[in-house]
Amino acid sequence: MKLLLNRSIIVKSLIAALAVLSLKNFVFKNLSIYGQDFHDLIELSDITIIFTGAFFVFGLLLAATMSDFKESEKIPGEVAANLEAIKDWIYLAFKAPRTGTSDLCKEALNSSLLREELITITDGIIAWIYSQRKDSNVIFPLIRKSNEIAYYFAERGVDKEAIKGIQENTNAMRKQLTRAYTISRNNFIKPAYVLLQSILFIVMALLLITKFKTPAADYFVTSSITFLFCYLYLLIVGLDDPFDINSGDIDVDLKPIDRFRQRLVSDFLV
Repeated sequence: MKLLLNRSIIVKSLIAALAVLSLKNFVFKNLSIYGQDFHDLIELSDITIIFTGAFFVFGLLLAATMSDFKESEKIPGEVAANLEAIKDWIYLAFKAPRTGTSDLCKEALNSSLLREELITITDGIIAWIYSQRKDSNVIFPLIRKSNEIAYYFAERGVDKEAIKGIQENTNAMRKQLTRAYTISRNNFIKPAYVLLQSILFIVMALLLITKFKTPAADYFVTSSITFLFCYLYLLIVGLDDPFDINSGDIDVDLKPIDRFRQRLVSDFLV
């Protein structure tokens, strides 16, 4: 089952190819209009230019979505790197000498509180990325919790470099997650999807009424072209939202954040 889910585009495209092939051979080959068989209305040579133009349009839109996907691939690693840096700054806060004369400056830093806060932030980011809605009212307040660690240190006279480092990494992480939010929420323009769907419908409709020289060519060309166009369409739709984890095989790799969380839980301020 997992193998099928990880190959969802291939499976869906194969099903579409088999459906069109079956429709043509078991339905359209039994239909005729004024004595002309439905599956022999058009010669293949008459419509090859349509297939060429359709592939060109699909290629342009695929290139447009790939640019966003390439940028999206970097975000999980960058977020994990910023969380790792915040963890290191917290370690520095425990090691570096503290300044100030207030009672708060004299008390020991609460390692349990800091550990819980950073794990909560990490878990919240992972849960937000895995969520369907990508709610901004969830992620941005969560990022501010990282700055609360900096405020906690500032009140207790912790080394200023550690406070500055936490704030800088928090701001960088906010930019990265804002970009992820924008990519996830702003889908490709609707007219482009209408164009793709129209081309897909026209191509499959033409394949149903196209005449081939041999049955073998009929089976092979009809199934191959249907498979390719369906695959390209599903690929573009999937690449348009690379943070849709439920899409199966078209999403960004979240291993950097997941692996960071494993390290965080196992060794951070234990």
